[in-house]
Amino acid sequence: MPYIYVKARLLIAFSLVALLSAACSVSPQIGQEQPYVILSAENGMPIIQFDRTLSTLSVDRQSLVKAAAAEDLNAEQWLLENFDKADLKGLSEDTGFEKLADIVSDNDLDAKDVYWSVLARYISKADFACKEPLYYQYFQARYNLYEKEVSCETAIPFNVLSRYTANNIVYVDPRRLRDIHVVFASKDDNMMSKFGHISLRLVICPQENSTDAECDANLYQHIVLGYMAHVDDIKINRLKGLFGDYKAYLYANSFMDVYQKYTISEFRNISSMPLNLSQQEREAMLRSLAEIHWGFAGDYKFTHRNCSSLMQLALSAMWPNFSDELSLQTLYWRPDSFFQALQTTAIATSSALTDLELAEEGGFYFASTEAIYNKAFDVVNEAMKNHRYSSLSDYLSTNPILRDNAVQENTSYIARLQSDAYLLEAQLLLEELSLVKFESIMNAEMGYFFSKYGVAEIEAHMHQSMSSETYVAFSECVLGPLRERIRPIKRRDGIPDSFELASESTRKSCQAEDKAKLLKQVNLYLESLDPEAWADVKTAVYYWAEIINNINSYKELGNK
Repeated sequence: MPYIYVKARLLIAFSLVALLSAACSVSPQIGQEQPYVILSAENGMPIIQFDRTLSTLSVDRQSLVKAAAAEDLNAEQWLLENFDKADLKGLSEDTGFEKLADIVSDNDLDAKDVYWSVLARYISKADFACKEPLYYQYFQARYNLYEKEVSCETAIPFNVLSRYTANNIVYVDPRRLRDIHVVFASKDDNMMSKFGHISLRLVICPQENSTDAECDANLYQHIVLGYMAHVDDIKINRLKGLFGDYKAYLYANSFMDVYQKYTISEFRNISSMPLNLSQQEREAMLRSLAEIHWGFAGDYKFTHRNCSSLMQLALSAMWPNFSDELSLQTLYWRPDSFFQALQTTAIATSSALTDLELAEEGGFYFASTEAIYNKAFDVVNEAMKNHRYSSLSDYLSTNPILRDNAVQENTSYIARLQSDAYLLEAQLLLEELSLVKFESIMNAEMGYFFSKYGVAEIEAHMHQSMSSETYVAFSECVLGPLRERIRPIKRRDGIPDSFELASESTRKSCQAEDKAKLLKQVNLYLESLDPEAWADVKTAVYYWAEIINNINSYKELGNK
């Protein structure tokens, strides 16, 4: 065949291949679903579009802001008002969202309503990733709206409850967060803590460049986050706890208050086991914990929806390594079982608790102080010569006035207290423990009295009976903390910023001595309401005030 024909056929063949290739590259687009408009402006310009094929959202922010401003709304409000009019095919809550909402938000809200509210914030809020990191992670995985990471405020706020303060906003700098530990408080005889209690501890350093030892020793700045029932009664109702009538919140407490509650007041041990987290994982978990802390509310049931199961669900949502751990797929409702299971995994440093003596030195184990107080009791009882008390519990249950009388009558013992600092310290330890125990008794007795009459009736009675100055002090020291304890806790959409929290100043409640003086003043007014019901409270308050007097008198001996 002549060369010219061969060349012509080759050209035709190449042309056919090119045509076929072009046809192949175009053909899938013939039936491809184009992004459709969810919401548009009045002029017809698209504001939000959804690509069902790629499952991505796109937003014209300038048009969104302009449309909202035209109706005197912000972007979030405009979206919520217009979602009902939109074509929302393919946009709705799924099982994944429902599970996440159960961990992050108020469970009294319908998951569908929560979905649209959070979606509106995801689309409209520039700082959404910082304020609601868990929801941001979910929506990004599903709709991929944002291309760039957002820079967040350094400090992350927590509302830290402590013994003498309320609404105490503490800001945590992620750069000073050295570790996150799982904390287990051992069991006691109380029905609600017979399997212990589990929580998380934020190990916060004095400075960003502090050593590990300095961070571990910085206990007064450490924060403990744990799920607890919000008892909205003046006294706890066990049946309500069993059937889920109390709300659960992720509370923040100062570590030292937790230490006092468990190791001193209840003579329980505390184990603190580090989680194996990278710096990036620690910061992500810190922000996620803050999101849950400010937003979550759900039913608390002592038997199965409690500190243990709720913490496992939260860790699964916050930390992929936890959710990937096969041995933790079981939902442990017993805190002790959960802690034991966690110790067998590679995601926690269980070796920190192998040698309890070394663990105590390193700040990973805090033993019950019962042995310390028993030792102090032996020292005091031996020094008093006549062995007045048969045991530590006998000492603590004795009328504090009689205890003080026994000391004052023993001149040789007083002389030893003045000369022996070790003995004086032992005596002070016993009186301070007695104060802690009687404070619990006093609060319980007062709770029974207030539950009988109700806060409103007592407030009206006291307002009518007292001078305005004394009533103000009573309201601040007694009624204020009581109201705060029983009122529902305000829930928020994500982590509040410093501007939002500026109006919520820290309110200090009364110190022990201030409260003792006040209760002496108001004693007669409360007794006049119901002398018989007030009798037990009166005795507890009287003993409590006398213990404070004992402590002060011993301190004066040490100064002579």
